[in-house]
Amino acid sequence: MSVRLWIFSAFLVLVAAFAPGKAEGFERIRPTVGIMQVAGNMGLVSAGFGWEYGKGNQWETTMLYGYIPKEEGKKRYATFTLKQTYIPWSRPIGENFAFEPLTCGMYINTILSRDFWMREPSKYPKGYYGFSTKVRFNIFVGESITYKNSSFFWEFGATDIYVVSKATNRYLKFWDIFGLSFGVKLRFS
Repeated sequence: MSVRLWIFSAFLVLVAAFAPGKAEGFERIRPTVGIMQVAGNMGLVSAGFGWEYGKGNQWETTMLYGYIPKEEGKKRYATFTLKQTYIPWSRPIGENFAFEPLTCGMYINTILSRDFWMREPSKYPKGYYGFSTKVRFNIFVGESITYKNSSFFWEFGATDIYVVSKATNRYLKFWDIFGLSFGVKLRFS
């Protein structure tokens, strides 16, 4: 993983640690959620941990480690994702359930392999690709249903390269740039 990504990750941990809240000392940096997600442009399966913070815990920062399976004779790959989610409101449904009708956010994802590059290799003419194959920026919207300390969520999102491709390729259909993911989030007591 690049030094910049480690620095950015450390920065987000510090933001979560010093966000307004009731916790003191080590409790401020102890993860408050565990997460597992299927698909979503970050690997077939990703799992990790994170922090909820802000008024009503409407902000969430998570770090996920993912897996891309072997496909058509290629290698298996690992991914790392740094994800920021905003949940503007939650509606209680009875005593133990809640519905979050809108979740939205963004994340940065990298493939942990030397097979992918941040800067275009010299074997290509300058500006031939114009993008990194190693890092993707993503945006998403979704919803979640919460039961006590666990939530089931879905997200609908797109990567930077898919959005750019749609803008420059009239043959690409609008819905082809989006991905769908599902996941489970567990809150630690």
